[in-house]
Amino acid sequence: MHVEYATDHLERPRRFEYWHDVVCRHCIPADSRLLSPIPFNGRLSVRDLGSIAISTMVAPLHRWSQEASHLRSHPDEDLWIGFAESGHGVLEQNGHQTPLADGTLVLYDAARPFQCTLEADRVYLVRLPRRALLRRFPQAERGIGQALAPHRPGVAPLRTMIQQAAALEVSDDRTGAAEQFGRALLDLAAVALEWQGEFLDGAVENDLHARLCRFIEAHFEDPSLSLVALAHAHHVSPRTVTRAFARHDQTAMGMVWHVRLQASRRALEEGRVASVTEAAFHHGFTDVSHFSRAFRRAFGRAPHTLLRPGPQERH
Repeated sequence: MHVEYATDHLERPRRFEYWHDVVCRHCIPADSRLLSPIPFNGRLSVRDLGSIAISTMVAPLHRWSQEASHLRSHPDEDLWIGFAESGHGVLEQNGHQTPLADGTLVLYDAARPFQCTLEADRVYLVRLPRRALLRRFPQAERGIGQALAPHRPGVAPLRTMIQQAAALEVSDDRTGAAEQFGRALLDLAAVALEWQGEFLDGAVENDLHARLCRFIEAHFEDPSLSLVALAHAHHVSPRTVTRAFARHDQTAMGMVWHVRLQASRRALEEGRVASVTEAAFHHGFTDVSHFSRAFRRAFGRAPHTLLRPGPQERH
């Protein structure tokens, strides 16, 4: 299957809403926000090659946010590789903040929350079935949220193969060959990830750190989330949790507060809360004064300065 979408035939006010619907249908359900001051114009091309799919995206600066609520309502277990042939941005997932620049390959997970700010002159998004990838390389999840080291074996040919796959014209008598091409791409992705070796978070404590970050992203709204609760949920001691975060120059509760503050800021900026109190209580804080002080320390401004009118007030 090959489908093409573009926004240039639509009236300008409808373009980004259409873009949001198309990308969520073919990629990962998430909230989106336009960041570019220029009128939005985007193109998305989607090709299925058997069990994998490749989307080619061209769009001005915008942001995608997948929260825990999306995971509950639209569960998706696929892994993805993003390839910024030409473009820039930042992907935040699994405790990592990965810059995206020309040539970057990054692995990310549809089953975990993430934030991605992206300006796509040409970006490829490759959907990989998790089970099929893990059969080929069982430790592939170690690389989630990280860019692939470009000089390691397999990375350069993987870039080339993704570009070729995105451009394939498949006639009815070539569907079997297209599926075989998709399997070969999956094989190459597994090889490239396995050759990352020490560049991935391979140590036991790093694996624990990744699981802890995933747990925090999914449960930060719970005000009872604590160091002891994290340890209990992962069947380790609080000291082990502390050591896992210390390896990354972090603390467990510092990460909890970071995730809560980032989520509350997005809620304020996007008009999803009507008051500072609501922003605090909906994101795991139990004391509005403490929340406001922490918010100001983190972002240099008081939370009330980001309040927006809700949809009912704008219409």
